Amino acid sequence: MGMNELAIFKYDDLTDSPSELSKRIDGIIAGLEIGDTVIFQSPVWISPNFEKRFIDKVKSYQGKVIIFINDVPPMMFASNEVLIPDFIEVYNKADLLIVSSENMKEYLVDKGVTVKKIIIQNLWDIPVEFEKTSETKYLSKLSFAGSDKKFGISEKLKSSDIKVEIYDNRPDNKVIPNNIHYSGYVDEISLLSRLHEGGFGLVWTEDMYWREYMKYNASYKVSTYLRAGIPIVAHKSISCANLIEKNNWGILVDTLEEAVEVINNMSEEEYQKYIDSISKVSFLLGNNWFTKKLLVDSIYKL
Repeated sequence: MGMNELAIFKYDDLTDSPSELSKRIDGIIAGLEIGDTVIFQSPVWISPNFEKRFIDKVKSYQGKVIIFINDVPPMMFASNEVLIPDFIEVYNKADLLIVSSENMKEYLVDKGVTVKKIIIQNLWDIPVEFEKTSETKYLSKLSFAGSDKKFGISEKLKSSDIKVEIYDNRPDNKVIPNNIHYSGYVDEISLLSRLHEGGFGLVWTEDMYWREYMKYNASYKVSTYLRAGIPIVAHKSISCANLIEKNNWGILVDTLEEAVEVINNMSEEEYQKYIDSISKVSFLLGNNWFTKKLLVDSIYKL
């Protein structure tokens, strides 16, 4: 797409004097020309001060800045909530913002974002090819790719009559119910191939703090399951709920008990309708379509 990468490495910027920080940023943007547009992914996990100074430096080149907000640290961690004014200040330096969802847009505007040009991301691409050894079929099975301890999946489903496949390491010194199986961490290609066999992909947490954040962020799990070609099971409050419902990509529920009931009463014909609906978006995710469109739309909207 005619773009060049500016390499920013993580370091402790508190060790830099203002002069040293300025010189460091000069080195990062050495290839920048007057009037260039920079797409800045935030956060860079250094500090809000670094992000402010970096954007100011780009602006001094009469350049335009698109901030692609991947995550908002003050929303992710309670200990960082005091930093929200600093990040709002960063975002307000942009000529255009890319945010994860409509909910995120509303949240940031409510917190003080004044940028007029905002584009919604919705989905992450998964530009990975994987082996498909068979057709995706209906299985009374929930697959979850992530930390069981963090999201509380097995504890909630341990008495369920549905098979649960968790891509996480098996915990030590814990009795594992017969319906729960731990597959350990697997590489992305293997994960997609195994998910493609069938069943449902679970995007869920029993932790209310993280469930609140899932109302706003773009979940990588959603894209992973869609790329694998299987329907999603998610809470009704998830940020992309409208997309899931409108496009028939999966099931939206209030509880996991409700999800299990829906799955166990689903016919193979109903399941196949989900598979047919997901096939197109799976292809698009594998070809970076959403990211390409997002970046092109952003450039043209400047």
